[in-house]
Amino acid sequence: MKIENLDHLGLVAALVDEIGMVDLADELLGKHSLNHISPGQVLKAMILNGLGFVSAPLYLFSEFFEGKPVEHLLGPGITAAHLNDDRLGRVLDRLFEYGTTLFFLKVAMQVVQRFGVSVSQGHLDSTSFALDGEYPSANGSNVASETDSEAPQAIEICRGYSRDHRPDLKQFLVNLICTADGGIPVWFKVGSGNETDSQTFAGLMAAFAEQWETPALMVADAAFYSEPNLQAVGSLPWLSRVPVTLKAAQTLVDSSVDSLTEMPCELEGYRLWEQRQTYGGVEQRWILVESPHRRESDDWLKPLEKEKKGLQWQLQQLCSQTFACKPDAMEALMRFQDTLTGYKLTQVALVPVAAKHPPGRPKRANPSEPATIGYQWQATLERTAEYEAQCQQRHRRFILATNVLDAQAYPADLLLREYKEQQQVERGFRFLKDPLFFTSSVFVKKPQRVEALALVMALTLLVYSLGQRQLRAQLAQAGETVLDQKKRPTSIPTFRWILQTFQAIHLVSINAVQQVSNLSEERRNIIRLMGFPACRYYLLN
Repeated sequence: MKIENLDHLGLVAALVDEIGMVDLADELLGKHSLNHISPGQVLKAMILNGLGFVSAPLYLFSEFFEGKPVEHLLGPGITAAHLNDDRLGRVLDRLFEYGTTLFFLKVAMQVVQRFGVSVSQGHLDSTSFALDGEYPSANGSNVASETDSEAPQAIEICRGYSRDHRPDLKQFLVNLICTADGGIPVWFKVGSGNETDSQTFAGLMAAFAEQWETPALMVADAAFYSEPNLQAVGSLPWLSRVPVTLKAAQTLVDSSVDSLTEMPCELEGYRLWEQRQTYGGVEQRWILVESPHRRESDDWLKPLEKEKKGLQWQLQQLCSQTFACKPDAMEALMRFQDTLTGYKLTQVALVPVAAKHPPGRPKRANPSEPATIGYQWQATLERTAEYEAQCQQRHRRFILATNVLDAQAYPADLLLREYKEQQQVERGFRFLKDPLFFTSSVFVKKPQRVEALALVMALTLLVYSLGQRQLRAQLAQAGETVLDQKKRPTSIPTFRWILQTFQAIHLVSINAVQQVSNLSEERRNIIRLMGFPACRYYLLN
């Protein structure tokens, strides 16, 4: 008798098979007859490993598959010994040589075609991944020769703006475009650690539109909104948040809405106003949004308290000064008041004080000479009610901009809904950075393999997002629910929870006869909802 841990890996393997990723990878990377395991099977193994829910799984790649039904998941004749570090490294090298962005694009196109994923709206964002180690510059060893000008160039793993608040570590960037339909990543590009969103977003949008040949509405955060980017994307449709650092944006946020046209909005509590605006030579629609959640929050007070603390320190420095005469004291006070915006001084008084004695031996006192007198300020700093109201209004408002001028095709409330779906990409990044995933220990030391490993991470996110989309769609179609973490029925479970509920499932072999143990009725139902490939791995008819 042989017992192996199948757990949730059958669901993951079934999704990889439905995508056709193994055959596609073998076609793009090439197979060799002497290899026991093909590049596509190695890639499938890495995705199974990435969704294995163990910390830093690729560090012990072959050990992960010990005690698991490797032949059942990957193919006849394959054992855990075939999944060694050398084979893993060679496949990572092949992925880099083919081109990580192009490889991901091929897989994503196959997913869109097979599963009918809509790419009419895309959400663009980027994040950084910090690495330990030196990672010397690749420029010296990776400069393409005249005969090798088409060779892919390695990224620079270097210091830059860190989203993880780790400026002491070197990093690389990952750019993703995810669909509004299920949050499926359909575009991927790795960047050097010192790249900025404002420099890369326009190029990514143009490359996406060229490869997909579709005028998808691209949703991005405020990092995209700059005059060079707006001009660079041309007529490509986009939706972005407007940075409040722009003077026109500050004026609109601070303005009274009486002169603006309020637009209908079905989202509870939100209020929308629209106006035409031209920035960077591009005519746009600006949507002023007032959020109910921001209205109830007191987060707007935190930056004000920090600002007031700094001003109080400056006032304390002023009040500790001793002035020789009143005109000097008044001049210093006026200079300080000129720097105040939204604050005022109260209980202001100029009081005489005895001047400090100069250093050295004091002179003999002369009764006929008056004592030397100086002056110091006493004052209290207060924030004005008008300034607090203005800051509170700024906190609960923000501006969306789009170059889609047809309000019938994209009314204001639909644009707001599209922007709120930007969290699809952010959820994907949180998934990649989870401690149970392998990004916290990117241990490969070549920039080329780091980039290839980032591709594997993105492909794993694609498989995960697709599984969640498919299961939710099947539950909605069948009108069924599953139990969530709190034992309540839900039709929109997270795929992570589903995978975690499949623990302690075993593939049992007795005299070459196989069966799967610990399949409850709910687990059987989930497997059937996931389709025939999943049923095959769990030996269900």
